[in-house]
Amino acid sequence: MRKTLVVALVGALAAGAMVGGATIAMAQGDVIAQRKDNRKQAAAAMRAVKAIVDAKGPTAGAVEQAAKLKTLEAAFVKMFPAGSDKGETRALPVIWTDWAGFEAASKASDAAYDKLAVAAGSGNAEALATAFADVGKTCGACHQKFQAKAN
Repeated sequence: MRKTLVVALVGALAAGAMVGGATIAMAQGDVIAQRKDNRKQAAAAMRAVKAIVDAKGPTAGAVEQAAKLKTLEAAFVKMFPAGSDKGETRALPVIWTDWAGFEAASKASDAAYDKLAVAAGSGNAEALATAFADVGKTCGACHQKFQAKAN
């Protein structure tokens, strides 16, 4: 388990370096497009974990995906500068009026990603399924409060 956590942390740091560099490069571009791309990457990571959960086999592959989710979340919460509520975005105004609540939702997701990594590293498919469901709950809670429904 300790080895798996070390691998997860190294993966998170490596992913953080990649996303951090990408975030700096993207700072020049359209922040709404950056947010959308970030969430597409997060959705892809969630689909990868779901496939592992559905397979009910080895869980180690989900460690990398959990690290990716943590890195994406850390970048995502920084992609809401003042004025970025205009344009093609489903971000609700409550993000800016309840910034503390938005940050708390992000931290809840981050904590759920940590639990996902631990469950994945444990090799226990049931624990992974439970942790994955908990991640879904934190994601859903944020979407309910801070994201407009799709048309």
